[in-house]
Amino acid sequence: MKNFDFNRFKKVVVRDFHSAYNLYGLSLLIIMLVPAMLWMLEVALGLGEGDSSPFVRMRLINFLVNLAAIIAPLKIYGSCNLQGKGNYFAMLPASLCEKFWSMLLYSFVVSPLAVFVGSCAVDTLLTILPFGPYKDYLWNADLYASAYGFPTFFGFRGVVLFYVGIVSISSIFLFTNTIFKKNKFIKTVLWLLLIGFVAMVVIAPIMIHLDWDFNWVERFAKWFEGKDERFLYNLMFWLNLGFELLFTAVMCFFTYRRLKKMQY
Repeated sequence: MKNFDFNRFKKVVVRDFHSAYNLYGLSLLIIMLVPAMLWMLEVALGLGEGDSSPFVRMRLINFLVNLAAIIAPLKIYGSCNLQGKGNYFAMLPASLCEKFWSMLLYSFVVSPLAVFVGSCAVDTLLTILPFGPYKDYLWNADLYASAYGFPTFFGFRGVVLFYVGIVSISSIFLFTNTIFKKNKFIKTVLWLLLIGFVAMVVIAPIMIHLDWDFNWVERFAKWFEGKDERFLYNLMFWLNLGFELLFTAVMCFFTYRRLKKMQY
């Protein structure tokens, strides 16, 4: 089954939906309800409402959506590389391509979208209720973001970077899900910390040496002098977008290769 067949793909998507509902449905519901649970905790402890601006609430939802995208491959497809338990994945009457695209669908689209919609619905409900903690609606977050000097959430570029960032970090856990067999989340986080530490140890002396010999920081700053602010904003947007997409593509490629070579 090397070719992609849409009818087989639909059956895999339906099958994965039942798995996602049984294995991850309750966790998704809990993540969606975090804003309401935090409010009730503050009321119970008598801590007051805290900072309830739409900007802070939107950043919380951003975190929750990223969390849902990270956990999705571990919860739904956590046993795909396990001996014995992974036989269900290998024996599905579909090609690897169809199973892989269904995996991407639930990890990159369904899970984060469900949490985003659910969290926004909970936030709106807490705003509508007369005794609710919020006064401003969530879509006013862009006004606060502009005041704080942050990029807007609901503009085209803000939405694109928001989604691409979710996909890129989820792709890391999608890949490590096919490598580690136990404690996948903890091992992934520890490896990321280790890689970050090693990178700092290697890069820091190089940057110091370049700054000492070539004054590259000053040259880089001078290059930006006189440039149009919109040009710099566009440049940073496309560089960020390109890097995130390339990184995600690389992670997905290695994930597919890993699944292809997996033996049960």
